[in-house]
Amino acid sequence: MNIWKYVENKVSYHAVYDNSIIDALKFAKNNNFAGIQLAVESPHFSFEHLSHEKREEIKKFCNNNGLYVNLHAPDGISLFNTNHHLQNGIFAYFKELFKFAKDISSQMITLHLGTMTDFPTDSFPKQKIPDDDINLYKISLKENLNHLISLKDEQIILCIENYRIDSLILDVLQPFITNKKCWLCYDVAKAHYDKHHNNIEVDKFYQYNQKSIKQVHLHDVNENGRGHRVIGSGVINFNKMMFNIKEAPVIDYCIEVRPGSKALESLRNLKQIFES
Repeated sequence: MNIWKYVENKVSYHAVYDNSIIDALKFAKNNNFAGIQLAVESPHFSFEHLSHEKREEIKKFCNNNGLYVNLHAPDGISLFNTNHHLQNGIFAYFKELFKFAKDISSQMITLHLGTMTDFPTDSFPKQKIPDDDINLYKISLKENLNHLISLKDEQIILCIENYRIDSLILDVLQPFITNKKCWLCYDVAKAHYDKHHNNIEVDKFYQYNQKSIKQVHLHDVNENGRGHRVIGSGVINFNKMMFNIKEAPVIDYCIEVRPGSKALESLRNLKQIFES
């Protein structure tokens, strides 16, 4: 089976080191990427300073060249926050992010849920989070995620990435996925890390819900466990990965290897791997 024929028109790259969004899109066009995933937290990509005209330019360039822009929300945001002042700041940011997505006709926003604050104990068994706090975090995650979803337009696909997800909260996530309120982003290298660090439950969750995976992040991992390496230079079996998520309705395979020249090297290697 030639897997490449299935993915070749769905491969983007993580735009971080480009001088501007238009420059990133030009690089994508010239090197046969289908689009970009924009690192919106990078200060030089600060969307709140983009004028209406600049936003229209991005939208027009995509339409004229058959490209797309997906957005990756900032890493520092946590949907476990229980403080209303912090929650208000988070929701205010996402309202502006959703507006930007609408202005440029972006189809997808990927986010990390964030983390529960832990306080490891010097005891046996070791404890990281007070039991009372775990229940409060679960309640807060459910409420925050519901409110976040209520803020976005229906056409935006909101994807949750398998990054630092604690197995304690999978029961909170499952109804959102089952009811198609949000979708999943499967990071191949992070799944590999989870399998080798006894966090198997999270990977099983993604496998079980593979029909809800709309985006896949592609990068390799070297023997020392460092991710975001050039595809083909590490230990990931990408053909096996594709088989494991064969039922996933993926619309974007984002190469998360930086800078653009290394993403391009990865694209060429991925083509060779999937055509073999």
